[in-house]
Amino acid sequence: MSTITRYDYNDVVKRVQDYCVRREIPVPRWRRVSNPEEELAFHANVLRAMKELGLEIAEEDRQAVAREVAKRITGLGVLQPYLEQEGVEEIIVRKGFVQVERSGQIHDVGELAQDEFFFRMTRRIADLEGKELSAEDPQIKLGLPDGSRFTAAIPPLSREGTAINIRRFSRKKLTFEDLIDYKAIDAEAAEFLKDLSRAMDKSCIFSGRPGAGKTTILNAFTQYLPKHCQLSLVETFQEVQPQLPHFNHLVVEEGHGAVGRVVNVVFLRMRPDVMIIGETVSEEAIEFIMGLNLGITAFTTTHAHSAILAMTRIETLSRASGIPLNERREIIGSGLGLAVHIHKGYDPDTQRYMRYMREMVAVSGVTRTAEGVEYNYETIKDWDPRRKTWTPLREPRRWREL
Repeated sequence: MSTITRYDYNDVVKRVQDYCVRREIPVPRWRRVSNPEEELAFHANVLRAMKELGLEIAEEDRQAVAREVAKRITGLGVLQPYLEQEGVEEIIVRKGFVQVERSGQIHDVGELAQDEFFFRMTRRIADLEGKELSAEDPQIKLGLPDGSRFTAAIPPLSREGTAINIRRFSRKKLTFEDLIDYKAIDAEAAEFLKDLSRAMDKSCIFSGRPGAGKTTILNAFTQYLPKHCQLSLVETFQEVQPQLPHFNHLVVEEGHGAVGRVVNVVFLRMRPDVMIIGETVSEEAIEFIMGLNLGITAFTTTHAHSAILAMTRIETLSRASGIPLNERREIIGSGLGLAVHIHKGYDPDTQRYMRYMREMVAVSGVTRTAEGVEYNYETIKDWDPRRKTWTPLREPRRWREL
């Protein structure tokens, strides 16, 4: 018998899957904590399927092949190996063609399967999560068991077949020292942020475009919270990794007011020193400014083009609160202490995406004028593109006046 190669797995997986459907063998659902007994039972069913299907696999390779086939059926098929490879930051699929991003650089992998395979895989993943994917609802965003973020669109929304992006999050908890080595920040800014985290008295927003590294710097920032800090953390995808022995961590489904219920019912009754909303993309903005209004130190990330525009985005996303704009500005300006913007840009010389801190803006209240309420802020450190380095840190003048 011949040994199966990695290029034969697509066919084997399809045939074993069809076998499982015919025999009504259930495929294990994803779980945050694995179930060894269930996994062993499914592995045995895969072995039985390969034998009954007469697949030409050498006896000495049968167990290893069965493990790989079971993993791909319960995981991401031909994409599963890339999900497990060290250094892969993002997996991209466009109409069957696969690319991966490593160290900020895009690499072509090739056409690993026909578009139909990825369409069926996406439908199966949606089903495993109890979601429906159809022409009426042709997009999905969910967290994979390892914490990666899976986003996909199918026709008719995606005109060129199935489109998939899988954002992987580093298993290694990066420190500020790591970020200094990667030239994402300098030592002076790192020490400033460490002191700010230890003090627990300034609320912060970390902004940037998608994939800029907002959560990465937030994770580094939270590593310096005091060990006794009472932390409440809510997010829709499990990304934030505080280095505290004990904290209240809740992962909720996106939308439908879930974040608001968690914040109001759970967080505020647990008297947190610090509240973290992992990512502010919609209704979370209301809960963030309400936390600021209650005097709770709050951290979050959001998509924006600059530190100042991050505050504008919080304003815009919180419109549904019914609070007038000037009042929302007063809450944000009085409660927020710092906005840190992370830049992601493409360098044509190295053909890599570069990620680095572009500016830090200190916020210290508001000024009321006849035209309305304006933020009091000052840029205390930013990137100098001419010198290709950061400007010296300026102590926030207005903080001294408070």
